[in-house]
Amino acid sequence: MENAATHLRAELLPTRRKKGWREAARYGVMVINAISGEFPRGLDLVVYRRDTGAEIMRTPADVGSPEFLLDQVNADLESKTVTEFLAEWTRTE
Repeated sequence: MENAATHLRAELLPTRRKKGWREAARYGVMVINAISGEFPRGLDLVVYRRDTGAEIMRTPADVGSPEFLLDQVNADLESKTVTEFLAEWTRTE
């Protein structure tokens, strides 16, 4: 059984800029968060295929510590198969 880290890699990257009303909504959320004392870092957790560099997953790393989230993903990449990893991290609820 090959672990997912053989085929996938993860990193934290700056959030992509949104356009139009999405940018305005994001700005509004940032203002509200700043007033409440929370300052978003604007980072996404991105998972890539190692062979092609294709992005297969991007999600905001805006809960708790982005570095902790990256550590969790890397631990799962080391301990799960690609199928198991994708089933856990891409499920929608």
